[in-house]
Amino acid sequence: MKKLGFCLVLAMCAASQAARADDIADFYKGKNLTIVVGMAPPDQHDTDARMLARSMGKYIPGQPNIIVQNMPGAGSLKAMQYIANVAPKDGLTIGIVQRGVIMMPLLGYPDATFDPTTFNFVGSRAPETSIVVLWRDAKVKSIEDARHTVSLLASTGGGADSNTMPYIYNETLGTQFKVIIGYAGAGEMNMAMERREVDGRAGWSMGALRGTHEDWYRDGRANIILQHALRPNRDIKSVPLVQTLARNPQDKALLDLFAKRLEVGFPVLAPAGVPPARMAALQAAFVKTMSDADYVKEAKSIQAEINPLTGEQMSALIKDMYATPKPVVDRAKAILIAQGAPLK
Repeated sequence: MKKLGFCLVLAMCAASQAARADDIADFYKGKNLTIVVGMAPPDQHDTDARMLARSMGKYIPGQPNIIVQNMPGAGSLKAMQYIANVAPKDGLTIGIVQRGVIMMPLLGYPDATFDPTTFNFVGSRAPETSIVVLWRDAKVKSIEDARHTVSLLASTGGGADSNTMPYIYNETLGTQFKVIIGYAGAGEMNMAMERREVDGRAGWSMGALRGTHEDWYRDGRANIILQHALRPNRDIKSVPLVQTLARNPQDKALLDLFAKRLEVGFPVLAPAGVPPARMAALQAAFVKTMSDADYVKEAKSIQAEINPLTGEQMSALIKDMYATPKPVVDRAKAILIAQGAPLK
């Protein structure tokens, strides 16, 4: 009788799961799922969104049509605010944003009226290595040069890495980077480098450089003088890792905090409040997409690394980031405020 009862419970669970899957398929069938991208093309975030759009739909029950909507502004802040406060919470809107925007509430940006720990995270393609890149004919050729000569670096503004990281490096490494804000996205920043309006840019992803400008990397037009991550990138081992240049433990703790957010990589997320069953379906579809043959082939063609984090891993990472000791966070705020960042 006990065995019969156990089998009955298993059968009921299987039937319940099948019914849930049917409900999800019925919901998504014939509908559009929108990926909101916080950057303008040809930024890597836009490329990631379009890669997902071409492959992920087949793994979502009901196989919805996936469309991409660009919403650039303030380093993905505009898109993040939309996802947090405006987007429907029905599972038909997800987003890909710059990793820097995830930390904006922690640092006290007044316009960052959202709590990243409450978002539903779908996953991330891979952690990233942040780099400082200068055009090949810029006066500054190395980190030592950057400590004695001013370099103009393009930025989208807001909490983006292109805006935040130069200030952190100026304080912890003694560099003399000057940030020029107002560029809409990676495309404009890159054109500014080519036109020599600026010397370069900071907070650029190694994967994004190779994915959008492999020729710059191959031909030496992009001179990489710093890398920032939890571990050195195997392709640029000769480029100094910023933590190894820290002058004291306090500086290293600060640099480690920003290295941690690099683990976020290319965050794919949905607003809080999405029905759990639909959220689980999106997370499962993302995991399957990361090993989809067509997706993997396309990623390899643009030098995009695939080393995915699941939605669960992403949520844990964000919560750990927001548990950073207050003295470290307060120092980061003080540095940014001293540099003119509009923090509260």
